[in-house]
Amino acid sequence: MAERLIIRSYRRVFRVDRRIYRVDRWVLPVPGGVPLRGLGYFVAALGLVLLAARLPVVGVFVGELSPPLRYVVVPLAVAVLGTQAAPDGRVAHRFAWDWLRLRLRSRRRSAGRTMPLEGEPVAWHGDVAVRWDGHGSELHAGRVRGPARVTFAVPVRVTQRRSGVMVRPSREGRAGDAVVVGAGQVVEVRR
Repeated sequence: MAERLIIRSYRRVFRVDRRIYRVDRWVLPVPGGVPLRGLGYFVAALGLVLLAARLPVVGVFVGELSPPLRYVVVPLAVAVLGTQAAPDGRVAHRFAWDWLRLRLRSRRRSAGRTMPLEGEPVAWHGDVAVRWDGHGSELHAGRVRGPARVTFAVPVRVTQRRSGVMVRPSREGRAGDAVVVGAGQVVEVRR
């Protein structure tokens, strides 16, 4: 009887793990090859060790390590740990970057902006426009500046004024009447 392989996600099937198996004619003595990502971790760790050796306080501690330990073992340990570890199912460098961003950002955020802590005043420099539903059965007070065409869902009485038109609810008439005003004129709806 043949074994069945259950694939829970095709993402792993199509994700290609690039590896180095040989350099020119020399076959690497690592079974399965060296992952390219691991080589990147090794070079990055080696660069960090070289940078740390030049820092005033940390450089003293790095200088105490023997050269093979400093230039081979520590970067190799970082590379192996980086390729083997997959916290939260992510690659190590992405997890480290997200963890660092989480620690450095503000604790309270909303819509991509920093929120003040409790007790701090909140400044608001915008306008909130609120409009009633045009399909409602009630007439609400408001103003509309022209040029515009305003259609009413309830019967209304229209009164002409110098600056535009005044509209009030009425029992006579019919729903669906429209008022058209030109530029600069105002339709004022009163209850």
